[in-house]
Amino acid sequence: MSETNRIPTRALLGGLAGWIPFWAPVALTVQASLTGRSPAPELALYTLYGALILSFLGGVRWGRALASDRPDTAGPWVLSLLPTCFGLAAILAHWAFGPVSGIALIIAGLIAQLAWDRHALRVGDLPAWYGQLRLILSLGAILAGLVCLALLFA
Repeated sequence: MSETNRIPTRALLGGLAGWIPFWAPVALTVQASLTGRSPAPELALYTLYGALILSFLGGVRWGRALASDRPDTAGPWVLSLLPTCFGLAAILAHWAFGPVSGIALIIAGLIAQLAWDRHALRVGDLPAWYGQLRLILSLGAILAGLVCLALLFA
């Protein structure tokens, strides 16, 4: 792997530590199920943290738009707000319709963000190492959400 493609160690370690709040609800949901109580608070944690991460990823895009050669172009600024809005919609859906809807929306948002990141790599808007990092982190977060959904139906 070339030096420009290598994920900076701090970014990788920080990102992997960011998996803990995605996987903690999985472990806590199993524990709740084993003790016979509702895992509702644990599943809400997945949705809330997922929304926070989507907002963070929107902030990355906002920063990229700020640093661009054309910081006055409205498109990137508006698009950078969408992940935060999507995360908020997932929280509201979780509250109004239950955990399946909230978790599913977070998973969809993470998939959409990953696709957006992959596109940004192809057009050269983001460094190659960032794309590798986002793939690793997104897959771990998405998998945790799928396990949460599986536990709901187990």
